[in-house]
Amino acid sequence: MTIRLFVSLVSLVVVALLAACAGTVPGARSPAVDPDVTDASIQADIYVALLEKLGGDGLPIDVEVQGSRAVLTGQVEERSTQELAEEVALSVPGVRRVDNQVTVAVPAARTPMGQAVSNTEMEVHDAALEARVGKNLLAEIGRYALDLEVESTDGVVSLRGTLPDEERRKLALRAAEGTSGVKKVVDLLRVR
Repeated sequence: MTIRLFVSLVSLVVVALLAACAGTVPGARSPAVDPDVTDASIQADIYVALLEKLGGDGLPIDVEVQGSRAVLTGQVEERSTQELAEEVALSVPGVRRVDNQVTVAVPAARTPMGQAVSNTEMEVHDAALEARVGKNLLAEIGRYALDLEVESTDGVVSLRGTLPDEERRKLALRAAEGTSGVKKVVDLLRVR
């Protein structure tokens, strides 16, 4: 277990204990919500979500929370991990804004010009894939597709948003998975 994961788990336990203890004093008024405790709780939720959705790829990502703003830092191996980290953080309740400062480790053999051309080509490919997924979502779930955020990076697509029922969630995931060019779908959907 890495130190970051250990600290995250300890933070989560501390927050849970504080919340449990707050309600155990007989006759005591409920204390004002401590912003530091709230931030620590959201931070722990983001760490858990990163590990659940990105697996070991989420380990190098550090998270700091101030109010409803999360700052992500660290260096990852894949561009898809870098971009999906922001979507995962935004799916956590209480997070309204994400400052994604995560960088991608660049192999030494690439030149800056070659890297720029490659990145532009990948962005165009990602945008086209997002459009194809969006079209399939519209065909499958109708107007509910308009409430969803579709992000694509290197064939990895994330779906984020809220749907009215589990059946539409399943249909949306199937539509995305069935889109040509999609390698993997990260489910960040919620059901009302």
